[in-house]
Amino acid sequence: MNGDKLKETPGAKAGETATTAKYDRKLVEILHAATEIFAEVGYDPASIRMVADRAGVSVPGLYYYVRSKEELLYLIQYRVFDDLVRHYDEDRERMLSAGGEAATPAARLRRFIHNHLSFVLADLPSLTVCTRELGRLGGAYLQQVEALQRRYFSQAFEIFQELCNRHGDMDPRAATLAMFGAINWVSTWYDPASDKSADELADEFARLFLGGVSPDDGHGAAQSRRGQP
Repeated sequence: MNGDKLKETPGAKAGETATTAKYDRKLVEILHAATEIFAEVGYDPASIRMVADRAGVSVPGLYYYVRSKEELLYLIQYRVFDDLVRHYDEDRERMLSAGGEAATPAARLRRFIHNHLSFVLADLPSLTVCTRELGRLGGAYLQQVEALQRRYFSQAFEIFQELCNRHGDMDPRAATLAMFGAINWVSTWYDPASDKSADELADEFARLFLGGVSPDDGHGAAQSRRGQP
């Protein structure tokens, strides 16, 4: 079993039959329903019937798409981490190819945080499920999700390693974990009606962490000159 089962296709692509596209769309609808249910009531209390009712399918119809509640959780988590890893890989390659300011670790950190917040703030239930239910999978499901988690962590660790090597002796692992601890729990306090946008929050988080590992990036010095704390 792997993440190839999940293909979020808005319609039939070249080489795809209409039936395949319809299957993919319905699977995505089921996963969205499962994500909402797991986020609202928790994984353990949630039932397949609750998910089926939310998705507008029968229980036997739901089992046509997935084999178990655990597989639903696996596909939710796989989709989230696979999307995050792929999007940053694409951005990183483009930024390094551009060179100059765009290729600096500071710029890549801002992009990493922006990608993360843009993704999760558009889908807070997925963030809730991924942070709260990380330990619920087992076997091959767990191994595949953990492999993506390690890849995602390594993407951020690479950035902090460069920053720490250039600007001091801070532990890049501690810095990476601290960043994830901050951005992963946005779901516990974020209110789209009153809080800042993903772009604005990404800038604030980036300034926070760059000011911690790279005091000479300009922000801290400018504040000192103005006599600000």
